Amino acid sequence: MAFDIGFIKAETHTPEYLMHKYWARKPHNVISECINALTSEGDVVLDPFCGSGVTLREGALLGRKCVGFDLNPVANLISRVLLSPPSPEAFNAEFNKIFDRAYSKYGYLYQTTDEKNVKYLAHRIIAKCECGEIVTQGECKKEGKKYLCPHCGGVVRFNLESLADTEIFNMVIEGDKNYVPSEEEVKKQKELSAFFDPEVDTSLYDFEFPENRRILAFKGIRTSSFFTRRNYCILSYFANEIWKIEDETVRDCALLLLTSSSAQCSRLIANRNNLSTGGPAWSVPGFWIPQEHLETNPFVHFKARVKKFDKALRCLEKEPAVIPAQIHQGNSLDLLNSSDYADFKADLIFLDPPYGESVPYTEFSNIWNSFLKRIPSSDEDISVSDRIDKTESWKNYSIKLDEYMACFTRHLTQAGKLLITFNNNDMRAWAALIAALQNNGFVCVSVFYQIPAVISSKAQMSINSSYISDVYSVYKYNPDMKATRDLSPLVSHLCFVANSRGGESPKTILDREFIIPWLNNNIDHQLLNEKDEIISSLFTFDKKVGLYRLKDEHRKETKSLEVAVRESLNELLKTGSYTVLDAYLKVCADCEEYGTMELWEFKNYISDYAVRDGKIYGYTQMTIFDV
Repeated sequence: MAFDIGFIKAETHTPEYLMHKYWARKPHNVISECINALTSEGDVVLDPFCGSGVTLREGALLGRKCVGFDLNPVANLISRVLLSPPSPEAFNAEFNKIFDRAYSKYGYLYQTTDEKNVKYLAHRIIAKCECGEIVTQGECKKEGKKYLCPHCGGVVRFNLESLADTEIFNMVIEGDKNYVPSEEEVKKQKELSAFFDPEVDTSLYDFEFPENRRILAFKGIRTSSFFTRRNYCILSYFANEIWKIEDETVRDCALLLLTSSSAQCSRLIANRNNLSTGGPAWSVPGFWIPQEHLETNPFVHFKARVKKFDKALRCLEKEPAVIPAQIHQGNSLDLLNSSDYADFKADLIFLDPPYGESVPYTEFSNIWNSFLKRIPSSDEDISVSDRIDKTESWKNYSIKLDEYMACFTRHLTQAGKLLITFNNNDMRAWAALIAALQNNGFVCVSVFYQIPAVISSKAQMSINSSYISDVYSVYKYNPDMKATRDLSPLVSHLCFVANSRGGESPKTILDREFIIPWLNNNIDHQLLNEKDEIISSLFTFDKKVGLYRLKDEHRKETKSLEVAVRESLNELLKTGSYTVLDAYLKVCADCEEYGTMELWEFKNYISDYAVRDGKIYGYTQMTIFDV
């Protein structure tokens, strides 16, 4: 069987996928094309780690019978809203009623003395030193990046663990970016920030987080720790009112809006750019409260969010699912091994497994799940973790992946396929995955690398800051086929990739071009232990420039990647101009044998082409610029 999808231009998320942040959401158009290529209308598609439901929705739009599992409550919530949305009118009517009631009670809490609405307030942490004294940043002597206590001389850490209080030092008012608050106004906001309504039951949403110092979840941290008192009170009021909504689809959508706003309204948002943009969304890999952080007016945020939800719901209404999907919350292994699924068969299993220890999705979701009244037990999570109460080992991660693959062999149809997307720089994660596949008779039939839809400026320009995206691989079940121990295709590919680049390669490219031929050639997973030896037998590493250089005995005259790029580009530009990104993707497809080219490489090769307003033009078109 051959499956060659080539390069697909990943599209940015459409409105329905922007309702809620979720970690590592896959490009919807890539998922759609994969499902379309690997299945037929009416086929069954299973996603055992369905996350935010992209696979379920895209499959349902194509007329596939989709089944999804996920133990994360917020992931299930996102999926349910995607697949069973309320009408925009019903949602707007119900949520606006709650909003109006809340605003009539608490709107004044975010108003200035002259009744102007506050958008953001900037807080600065007042810390408690280990000596017991309460100190501000201004009182401390600074040595490098360290702050020293004026009382004991010890290091003071201005973070959540040491937070005793905060001081407000700036604010932004709706319609007046240049507003300068008076001392009286700051004092008033300080008093209002401490407001708490005893009639609002907040206990339903105040969970203690599992201790995990790698993601800065310290002992004793609770949901309420991340909010000012007034902020947490208002969010809890909204939650209480939303849970009373009788229409399940409307309630789910309202809960989705609340959870999507909760982190943005917390102390987790850094104060940047002088509040000109309101600060970025919560994107830091951990529960870190910056020394200077924002408090967002939830009413202002909700109003903006409702508009986004309205737009998303109208998109969902315009393009409903052809076949309803089934969504279940829980451990997918337990569900598939239950009697309810004894006879269940899938034509395609889409697998986006936990990435070892790289992203603890479930733990990061705890601030959202708090308002859903459930934080999953750590016993249900298979990812490798630094949790104090339950540290998961790489050995256990490998065992669990093996159990999943064994389960999939029972639930695939005879012609069924397994599609995996995986992204990890840790070879232990890859070793666990490949071992589980090979031990259970899965044979790789195709591999492709998906270039991301958005590439950061840093990744575009720096050889050591390569963007990271996903490797997609397709498998069939064939227990009679054995993995090979022949490394020659891998070695040949690595040498060709490096020789086409003048005999050298950055680590980022080499790592990717190592794993893709490994999968494509079904090389025995046990040989992965020899990765470092394989690389060192072929290359020397220059630490100063971060490049791997081929040893002389492996050097060979090869058509250069630059020449191949220019040939492909010249042919392409005969048909007209292209955006740089579109040209890059098309040239990547033509030059696939050279290994996936980084965007910074492409830009270097086209430095003498005419580029204007993000478009690239052929030599015959350069006269339009009078050069």
